[in-house]
Amino acid sequence: MTPSGRKYKKEGLAITYRSSKSKNRTLLAMSDSDVQAQKIKENREKVLQGKTLQVYWYILTHHHAGVREIQKALKMVSSGTVAYQLDKLMKAGIISKKDEDGKYYVKEGVKKGVLGFYFRLGHLMIPRYSLYLIINILGVVGYVYLASIYGDAFITNPASLLFLFFIIYCTSVFIFESVKIWKRKPT
Repeated sequence: MTPSGRKYKKEGLAITYRSSKSKNRTLLAMSDSDVQAQKIKENREKVLQGKTLQVYWYILTHHHAGVREIQKALKMVSSGTVAYQLDKLMKAGIISKKDEDGKYYVKEGVKKGVLGFYFRLGHLMIPRYSLYLIINILGVVGYVYLASIYGDAFITNPASLLFLFFIIYCTSVFIFESVKIWKRKPT
C-alpha cells in the first residue's frame, strides 16, 4: 500500500490502481505498439551477447558493413553464421539494411552491458574512463608546470602535496579502469 492508501498494479496492457474506498481505475492504457516496443527493448540486452555482440561492435566501429566483410574481419567460418547474427540484430531493431548496397548500419545505439562503458568517436570506441584519465594527466602536467615556476615553495606546501597525492591516485585508478574495460571489449 502506498501512503495514500492506493495500490498500483500492472495488468496486461494497462496500469491500474486500487483504493480502499473505490474500484479499480485505469491510470495509463498501453497500446499494442507500446507493449511491442517495450518487449524489443528488453530483448536487446539478451541479444547483445557473444558473437552477436562482436558483429554489432564491428558495425558500430565501421559505420556500415556487409556480410562477407564481417565474416572476414571476425574470422567466422561461414557467412550463414554472420547472416544469423545480423538477423537477430535486425529483429531487435538495433541495425538496419541499406537496400542500395546491401550493407548493414546501426539504427539505434545501445548502451547496455559492456557497451555502456564506451563512447564513440568516429570509428573509435573509447573507454569513457579515458576522458577522466586525460583530465588527470593534465592535472599532473599542471602541477609539474607550477612546480617549475614557483620552485621549492610550491613543492613543500602541504596543499600542493595533497593535490599531487590526490591527482596521482586518481590517475592510477583511471589507468586501471580504462585497461580493464579495454580488455573486456567484444573483439
